[in-house]
Amino acid sequence: MAIHRIRSLKDDFTKEDTWRIFRILSEFVEGFEVLSQVGSAVSIFGSSRSKRDQKYYLLAEEIAYQVAKAGFAVITGGGPGIMEAGNKGARRAK
Repeated sequence: MAIHRIRSLKDDFTKEDTWRIFRILSEFVEGFEVLSQVGSAVSIFGSSRSKRDQKYYLLAEEIAYQVAKAGFAVITGGGPGIMEAGNKGARRAK
């Protein structure tokens, strides 16, 4: 029974687009090309559960503000919480 299940999964994979790996690789290449033009940057990545009135949210916003004012790009995962705070701080610094 287990061998049949493994064979079934393998068959499903071989029926998928065999060029998929190259598309995934091309996305990595595009990402590296974009990031190579960013210049000096700081990445802020943290909990998405942090609330706007919490200590670490406010601290992340202030750190991002100071980092952006110093001329660094701020890169986040774009989510809520700490990453949102990073975006807000960087935006405030223009």
